[in-house]
Amino acid sequence: MSGVPKKSGVSALDFFCIGFGAIVGVGWAVSINNWMAGSGGPLPAAAGYIIALVMMIPIALCYCELCSMLPVSGGGMAYAFRAYGDNLSFVSGWAAFGAFITIIPWEAIYVVDILSILIPGLKSGSPLYTLAGSDIYPGHILVGTLISIILYLINRKGVTSSATLQRVLCFALVGAGILAMIFAAIKFDPANFEPMYEYVGKGSHHNFAGGSFAILASAPFFLAGFETIPQGIESAGGESKSVGKTVVLTVVLSCFFYALLLVTLGGAYPWKEFIKFDSPSAALLFKVIYKGAIGKCLYFLILTGAICGLLTTWNGFMMASSQILMAMSRVSIVPNVLAKQHPKYKTPINALKVSLVASLLGPFLGSGLIGSLTSFSAAGYVVSWTITAFCLIRLRKIEPDLERPYKIPGGVKTAWFSGIVMAILLVLLFIPGQPVYMGTMAVGLFFGWMCIGVVLFVLDYRQRQRYSQLKRASFLFASMASSSLKIPGLVDSLDDDYKVISFVIPTDTEYAGRTLMDLEWGKTQSIFILKIERGTEMLMLPNGNTKVLEGDRVFAMGLDKMVRRFSVRWDIGERFTMSTLKDFMGYGSTEKQSPLACMEIKVHGNEPYAGKALKFSGIQSEAHCMLIGIERNGEFVMMPDANMEIRIDDVLWVVGTDKNLKDLAELSEGHSDSNPDQEENNSLNSADKSDIILR
Repeated sequence: MSGVPKKSGVSALDFFCIGFGAIVGVGWAVSINNWMAGSGGPLPAAAGYIIALVMMIPIALCYCELCSMLPVSGGGMAYAFRAYGDNLSFVSGWAAFGAFITIIPWEAIYVVDILSILIPGLKSGSPLYTLAGSDIYPGHILVGTLISIILYLINRKGVTSSATLQRVLCFALVGAGILAMIFAAIKFDPANFEPMYEYVGKGSHHNFAGGSFAILASAPFFLAGFETIPQGIESAGGESKSVGKTVVLTVVLSCFFYALLLVTLGGAYPWKEFIKFDSPSAALLFKVIYKGAIGKCLYFLILTGAICGLLTTWNGFMMASSQILMAMSRVSIVPNVLAKQHPKYKTPINALKVSLVASLLGPFLGSGLIGSLTSFSAAGYVVSWTITAFCLIRLRKIEPDLERPYKIPGGVKTAWFSGIVMAILLVLLFIPGQPVYMGTMAVGLFFGWMCIGVVLFVLDYRQRQRYSQLKRASFLFASMASSSLKIPGLVDSLDDDYKVISFVIPTDTEYAGRTLMDLEWGKTQSIFILKIERGTEMLMLPNGNTKVLEGDRVFAMGLDKMVRRFSVRWDIGERFTMSTLKDFMGYGSTEKQSPLACMEIKVHGNEPYAGKALKFSGIQSEAHCMLIGIERNGEFVMMPDANMEIRIDDVLWVVGTDKNLKDLAELSEGHSDSNPDQEENNSLNSADKSDIILR
């Protein structure tokens, strides 16, 4: 099956490493004393992350249901498009993309700064320039550029390659964090918490509770990495329900991880002295509380863990940024060129180049802008999370029958709670004078970023008008047809033999307004209609009573010679396109154009259609699938005649939507198991049940 893209099958553990590594990153190693200073002590900061946990679990649960239900690139943007359409999907997607893309240079800035501690030569000589109080050296730019290119090349090969790196780095990161907790706990003294709360000049709080809530201004930034999981789920494959639960697990463990570090490190040394430490504060702490070789060793290990944390976040968000940009491009929120995928790896190659540019900018910016970038990014996440919570509520209402591998506890009540809490947090981020306010510069960055997005959104108006919202949705959600299904052996035969012609029913043509049954295209031309696009409707495998109307876009399938003969015989106009069925369903090198899939199924004899002619089988009329070939005694019959009888041991090639194919397979298995006369035969041939292969 050469040339057929395969899902990489990234495991739930890999996704945990992607999410946890992207969440935890380096914040604890370089910013933990700033958290204490901004909250008035380690205990208010730790309490703040417990509050953040209560706030974040409901939104994580929303993502858990949504990403297993809609396993496509785009995350919150894709859910908003499905639930509300263009406008809210733009707001959600652009805000989230701004948050993602901001983290990339943030990581590039910090990794170079920390490497400069291990390699002092990176800061040798005179700085090239100073930006926002930070000196920029040639060594910074060189190292940042090199790491950016390496991460780009890793992500270019796909989520599997990225996940392998993430797993290794995440284990090192977690190991360093646990090591820090253990050795800090050895030096633990409750007196180091005194005073339990004190305002030290940072933020707008005035008591313990205010200090705890102050952490919420930056907590979304330091907890946002779980969004990398929904972004990568489409190209990774795997069982979506377990992947969805991983979203919740990463959030819960990350909050506890932060809280435990704040308590243990805050209790190991007087916190009012600790907040005066330079970055990386956590590593420097161990040189102070442990003298000699032990302190130096711990310093080196914590510093190494910090670098691994930087790289996990950097790597995770480079992947996530490109995925959400590709998803927005698919629905024309941003230019369509960004949806282009690598011909071999199927990764969003042009979108990855945008992430690479953002990464390359980091070393040129320096650490002076870190604080504002952090708060701006947090606001972007909260916007997207608020919309996502309400997406779940709306999709429960408008698409109740959509398959949901996981349903959140509490249902829409949980989603309402999450949406309201996130909306309140969003408002507080923009109100000066209270603990959660994110700062003037961050507010300016946020509104500036959204204005840039509005300009792009308006400029892409004509592109959106070229295709209906339903058409664009078919590109965004096309992969759902095969998210949990295997590739059948028949796909190699689809390339040369089967063709799909796409054309618009011309004005004033003689057959406009007639039904497919009247036209008899299947009977006389061996041409079968895969779908009809009509305004905002998409009619998949329409039945014989369906009329073709002027302006309909029709997708018709048949053998190559029959399709070409059809295009000459019928008045379909000069503007039509031709593609292979393999490409049309996403098995080839081009992007999937339809939520249709293929199925191979072996006939055992007890199926409701066994022994019947095709026209009486119910495969099309009842199961809403299309039989495109029958394999019998080593020979293959393409586009079989309607009078051909289905026999035992035939292998049927069927095309249909994901749901209809699954229903047909379950129907076949159910009838096979229900006949007691066949029980012994079924037992002897139980291996035959594995002959049902879906895509």
